[in-house]
Amino acid sequence: MVPGRSGTIDAMRVLALLTVVAFATGCFGYNRSAKRWAYVGDTVLILGGGAAIAADLTSSKPDAGLTMTAAEPYEPPVSGVLLAGAMLVAAGLFGIIFNATRPIVKTSR
Repeated sequence: MVPGRSGTIDAMRVLALLTVVAFATGCFGYNRSAKRWAYVGDTVLILGGGAAIAADLTSSKPDAGLTMTAAEPYEPPVSGVLLAGAMLVAAGLFGIIFNATRPIVKTSR
């Protein structure tokens, strides 16, 4: 854990990683039912990414990274949580676009 940060940031990182791993393989549907659930998964990715971005932006200090002293080292304005949130949102948007343009496969039953 980084000094000066709360444990919720680390929890958000773990949650974002688990969300990516859980939904990375199931975001693309091949029939009507699978596409519906893929849209649900893609929506969860977008909402989770938005929540991660919002949590990171609201928990950071307004002047973080602008001054560097011996007591308070430099913190970059873009953190790992912000990057993970952006990746989740991008993956969700890609999944929605991919599902919308993919033809429905007709299976015989």
